[in-house]
Amino acid sequence: MLTKTLFLAIPVVILFVVVSWFSFSEIRKQNNLALESSVNIYQNELEHKLSAIQHFVQWTVVHDPILDAFDTDGHMGDFRNASNELRLRVSDMQYSTGSEYTYFFYWDEKDIFFNASEIKVDYETYKKIKERIKSDVGTNYTWEPCMIGDRAFLYYSITYEHRIFSCLVSMDDILSPLSSLSLGEYGAIHAMNTDGEVFYETGTGPDGFRGNFYNRLIFPGDEADLPFTIAIDSLALGNYGRLFFLQFIVFLAALMLTFIMGGYVLVSYRKVILPIKIFSKSLSEMESLQDSEGLVLTDSRVQELNQINDQFKNLIHEITRLRIDVYEAELDNNKFMIHFLQQQIKPHFYLNCLTTIDSMVSLGDIEAAKKMLMFTSRYFRYLFQVDNNFVPLINELTHIEDYLSIQNMRLSRPTQYETDLPKDCNQLNIPPLLLITFVENCVKHATPPDGESLKISLSAKKLLDAEDGAGDILEIVITDNGQGFDDEILNKIQNDEDIISDDGNHIGITNCIRRLRLLYGDSFELHAGNIKPHGARITLRIPVKV
Repeated sequence: MLTKTLFLAIPVVILFVVVSWFSFSEIRKQNNLALESSVNIYQNELEHKLSAIQHFVQWTVVHDPILDAFDTDGHMGDFRNASNELRLRVSDMQYSTGSEYTYFFYWDEKDIFFNASEIKVDYETYKKIKERIKSDVGTNYTWEPCMIGDRAFLYYSITYEHRIFSCLVSMDDILSPLSSLSLGEYGAIHAMNTDGEVFYETGTGPDGFRGNFYNRLIFPGDEADLPFTIAIDSLALGNYGRLFFLQFIVFLAALMLTFIMGGYVLVSYRKVILPIKIFSKSLSEMESLQDSEGLVLTDSRVQELNQINDQFKNLIHEITRLRIDVYEAELDNNKFMIHFLQQQIKPHFYLNCLTTIDSMVSLGDIEAAKKMLMFTSRYFRYLFQVDNNFVPLINELTHIEDYLSIQNMRLSRPTQYETDLPKDCNQLNIPPLLLITFVENCVKHATPPDGESLKISLSAKKLLDAEDGAGDILEIVITDNGQGFDDEILNKIQNDEDIISDDGNHIGITNCIRRLRLLYGDSFELHAGNIKPHGARITLRIPVKV
């Protein structure tokens, strides 16, 4: 038994080495992914800030009437008023982008130079900045790294009709959001220009033998629309190092436990397993033995074993019956929830239709009310007849057209509606009263730009399941030209959170998501987003049902 225990320890050691190597690689990968995610978020936010500042500087120097005071006929009092107004504009801009961005204005005709924001540099650096801006008269710069004195900055400047408006920000402030990253004792952040030269770094990074425990990740600036590339030296295991060490201790404990269990098995074999083997051998020889005197087993013991076997079978049968009862109860509960959510959606539409008809009758527009009653009757008929979990897609689209016909008669500006439905999608089944909820959300909440009518488009197509080829996917896309979803709503939908507001808005979308989860489990996808220049998009992918 001790020999077998030693042979058992060998594969345990091999398994320990393999799993440790795999864990090291996976932890290193997860640490890099976490770092990449943080830096990508930082780059995206920084790109938005730099783009906003660039637009602000360009618009101010070209279009802002405040700067018209800096002409050859102006007076010093006008200059002071204009500079104060410009500082107020810059202060408003800094409220959204940050006070670390410093703005300067220079008018070369009368050599007027002043800071349009609070100065955050020493006087010597200020004088060098002034010299740099004066030397850039007639030159336009995009965001680019530059060295002023011994400090690194990002610099942006625009010249227009003797007016120069510039913005600088220190690389210390630019990279300060990354200071919270856990990079290790020798971790460092390097900023490189377009030629690959390092012009700023928080440290020298690891060297020598320590470099084997650190990774270098490169984040190209051109991929993030930034004027510099970021290189980060970080500890390979990062925050997961303790987890790897804990895993190492666990495997050592498992190895020790193997030897302890080997001794326990040896004792158990002699005192338990060996007697059971003798007992089993006696049972197997029962039929071959002619004389029961040679069998070391009494009849009473055999009877007890039979009773244990019968009780065990009865227990298995009882467990199987209970599992079937629980499954049937869960199935009934799911059917009840689907029916409840459908019934919760229907009154939501009833009230809208009845309110619209009441408004038309109150206004005395009988002809319009007749037409609306015709559309409403078809609309209600569909609602009352739908009692299944699935209906053909073409029926849902007809139902949507009846709904929009009612809304067009009620609204002062009609809704434009277009569909793109291939013939092979007409009879594909979808949950009833599903798409109407998203269309109704467009009508209620989408506000198109001034002078435009609300436009709603719906398209459907079949997609091949690219993951495992198990079947086709029905993709349905609904778009409008409104103001789009709020960021809070998009985040809640993406994170699978309840989006029902305090005033009851978006209950329809929430119920649709619950129905989809009950009907399809995890086999559906629902994506919400905004489109440029304005509008919202809902993309739904569900398994094809004919």
